[in-house]
Amino acid sequence: MKKIFYLFLAIALLISMGFSTFKEKKAEESKSFVVLELFTSQGCSSCPPADRLLGKYAVANNPDMMLLSFHVDYWNYIGWKDPFSKKEFSERQRQYAATLNSSVYTPQLIINGSESVVGSQESSITSLVKKAREQKPLAELNITAEKNLTNIQVQYDCKVLLVKYKICFALVKKEESTAIKRGENSGLTLTNYNIVTDFKTVPSDSKSGSINFVLNGNAAASEYQIIAFVQDAKSLKILTAAKTEILIQ
Repeated sequence: MKKIFYLFLAIALLISMGFSTFKEKKAEESKSFVVLELFTSQGCSSCPPADRLLGKYAVANNPDMMLLSFHVDYWNYIGWKDPFSKKEFSERQRQYAATLNSSVYTPQLIINGSESVVGSQESSITSLVKKAREQKPLAELNITAEKNLTNIQVQYDCKVLLVKYKICFALVKKEESTAIKRGENSGLTLTNYNIVTDFKTVPSDSKSGSINFVLNGNAAASEYQIIAFVQDAKSLKILTAAKTEILIQ
């Protein structure tokens, strides 16, 4: 009887160890992250396919994927002023171009701050996303967001070993359609996803704290989310990322 008892005990321990290893692997897999930054414009005729592709990822809603659509302003001169475009988004793209030795164009997709690809090349993007998922986080970032009246307060806590880094925060509108009346896309109704409406950064000496965003008009918090990531200040490589829905107080 003792032999049978010890046999069952050994089997139970093996099963327990196997289950524990499985849980550890699942936990490790859940730490993967992919930040896709699409530089686009409603005034660019080449951009709608890239916008739709980003939309496919948005609909899939994978928890480890952070999607950001930055609308640049340098296409505004040809007849249609993109309502989401900002000069600082164009400048962000130029910083990537200088650091990654790439050109400035639309639609351009930057993956985890280190890879550049045409934003409509689905097969190349699929391969790069798979590669990005193999990148282990080099920092830890936790965020929460709450709306109070028209203000959104984001609380953050960051742990990172590097000295020179910055934490980036984006207020993202999940989806909006726009009827284009002039320019290269005149007559089309374009749907954009995960549109960055506001973007802020804090320096490396700020490991925890809070920042505020303001929602315009009668905008509903449920239409937005907060995406944040830790970025090497020199190489622009993204070290980790997080996203959260906005709670209403």
